[in-house]
Amino acid sequence: MRVLASAPAKIILFGEHSVVYGKPAIAAAIDLRTYVWAEFNKNGRIRIEAKDIRVPGLTVSFSDKEIYFETDYGKAAEVLSYVREAINLVMEEAGQKKGVTVSITSQIPVGAGLGSSAAVAVATIGAVSRLLGLELTKEEVAKLGHKTELLVQGASSGIDPTVSAIGGFLYYEKGTFEELPAIELPIVVGYTGSSGSTKELVAKVRRSFEEMPEIITPILNSMGKLVEKAREVILADYDKELKFQLLGRLMNINHGLLDALGVSTKSLSDLVYASREAGALGAKITGAGGGGCMYALAPGKQSEVATAIKIAGGMPMITKISREGLRIEEVEE
Repeated sequence: MRVLASAPAKIILFGEHSVVYGKPAIAAAIDLRTYVWAEFNKNGRIRIEAKDIRVPGLTVSFSDKEIYFETDYGKAAEVLSYVREAINLVMEEAGQKKGVTVSITSQIPVGAGLGSSAAVAVATIGAVSRLLGLELTKEEVAKLGHKTELLVQGASSGIDPTVSAIGGFLYYEKGTFEELPAIELPIVVGYTGSSGSTKELVAKVRRSFEEMPEIITPILNSMGKLVEKAREVILADYDKELKFQLLGRLMNINHGLLDALGVSTKSLSDLVYASREAGALGAKITGAGGGGCMYALAPGKQSEVATAIKIAGGMPMITKISREGLRIEEVEE
């Protein structure tokens, strides 16, 4: 028996950094996916094969005895740690210990702030649980994905695995999630080709907050109010054009606030402003900043915006909001 499962990447639409201070955030699944095949093997061991993990400059191949890394061992090894923990958690949940081979392919760049680790964990949990005959709800998969992140990272808000498992839009505030109606957002993600350290960037904002609370607190409060306004727009019965215009304006404001916190970079800003000049209604950082990705809302202009991002030195990915989270793609008896 073989099972193929997939799980989507995610973007933070609004509220990164301010969420650390108890403010809400809105995240969404996007239609870039990680695919995991799972099947039993006869040697009783866990075997992991990665056919295509998108780490820039990295070629990875696996055999029973050796793992070959051309560059950037750390990122690829980190991906494998999520897969191993996810498999162990599912086997523990199912009360079974069997030899399983999983094979991974992914459209999601590793280390780009798009939730690649959560996606591979969620897809692995989906494939292996079905293989073992364990019926899990998407919420239960999300919880196991969160446990996987805690085991590997030591800390996790649970946003990434929850979005990847459930899909669509999620409003997050102080540990609770609310599903929002999934609207079609024609977006382009731009990857700078480098990644910042989330831990270091969060610490940087914390230092500014402690040194200048009278300046930083109003910025964080404004970001919280902006997220609430975005939720209001998503829920409102506006026509699509007005909804896009309002969300685009909020994106631009949110980017300015993130820039004021000091988490943008020249490469990110180049992609943001190139996108706007090419016709995007809004463009902003997604994630911690310091590198990684931005995204642009570009109805009717996705090709033009993708070209502008490429000219500005980024890697464009034309995509859309994924209404589906975890998906069982195929089962071979």
